[in-house]
Amino acid sequence: MATSSGVDTSAKRAPSLRTSGSIQTRRSSDQQQSSDRQLSRWGGIAGLGGGILLLGAGLVVGVLGLPDASDPETLIDFANIESGRIAEHFLYLGALMLFALHVSVLHRLLTPAHQAAALFGTVMAGFGLVMMAASSLLHVATSPLADLYAAPETPPEDLAAIEYAWHGTQSVFDTMLATGVLLFPIGILLFGVAMRTAPAFGSLLTAVTIGLGMVGTICAAIAVVDPGSMLSAVSVLAIVAFHLSAGWRTLKLGSKDVDLTEAAT
Repeated sequence: MATSSGVDTSAKRAPSLRTSGSIQTRRSSDQQQSSDRQLSRWGGIAGLGGGILLLGAGLVVGVLGLPDASDPETLIDFANIESGRIAEHFLYLGALMLFALHVSVLHRLLTPAHQAAALFGTVMAGFGLVMMAASSLLHVATSPLADLYAAPETPPEDLAAIEYAWHGTQSVFDTMLATGVLLFPIGILLFGVAMRTAPAFGSLLTAVTIGLGMVGTICAAIAVVDPGSMLSAVSVLAIVAFHLSAGWRTLKLGSKDVDLTEAAT
């Protein structure tokens, strides 16, 4: 009788344990989805904010009529354009930092769908961002040369040497920028591959992302082969367009009660 009573108690206890485990699993799943939605919202804001800041940097250049960074006027007339140039550089660096945050969020959201493409895309985009950020504060390296060039006590025979030093510094920063602009679109292309198996991002955004990645990579590669080409600007615009479009999508996903691994509506 004692044995029979123990069996009955165990039989009654088993369904209760299964129910408790099911509730805990469901609660953990709900908490994870809530965390993903919050992450998606923050990532979307970062992507959109970065795109706006980079467009703002371009607006500063256009409104103030700043010369190209490689133009000798940047050295000769630096005192008159210093404030605008510094504002441009800080907006540019701020945009890159926000892009880095957005890339990190995309990695988290796309990993369940395609771990390899999400990881490789994050690494490529991350290296690109590091190189672009390293080239962002050009004025820190060139402003001492500009001050020396404009100083009355600088001997005229030293001006040519200062110009050579300025061109050398500029070429180093241009190399880092070109490298970053080439690597980043490759990361975008890989994110597009990951989005193909993440229906929540939608087929339209997937196609746009792959297209922007391909265009950005091709234009950047041409600019590396032909440094005088202006196609690197097209690659930068592709980067901005990606973060604006993907940022808007991730922001919308954060406001919906949707599992990112499920089909998008």
